[in-house]
Amino acid sequence: MDAYTSTRDSRRQTQQDSDATDVLGQLSMEIGAGLTKSQIVAAMALMRQGVNPSALVAITQELRREAQPAIQPQQPQSRYQYK
Repeated sequence: MDAYTSTRDSRRQTQQDSDATDVLGQLSMEIGAGLTKSQIVAAMALMRQGVNPSALVAITQELRREAQPAIQPQQPQSRYQYK
């Protein structure tokens, strides 16, 4: 394989990755998954490295459950304290 073919294949793969990320981002919005583009890219990279997709889903759900109390909107506090 020459350098031209390698570069062309690399560009094709990059375009396919970008297209897949866009489609998955749209799907995430449609189903309310709330994944950002960077999270989708990270998930794709992990799966390419052999991470089981079901395990990735389970870990993501667990992390969201653990983070939920931290991201809940807090009640506005009055500057007047009643005793």
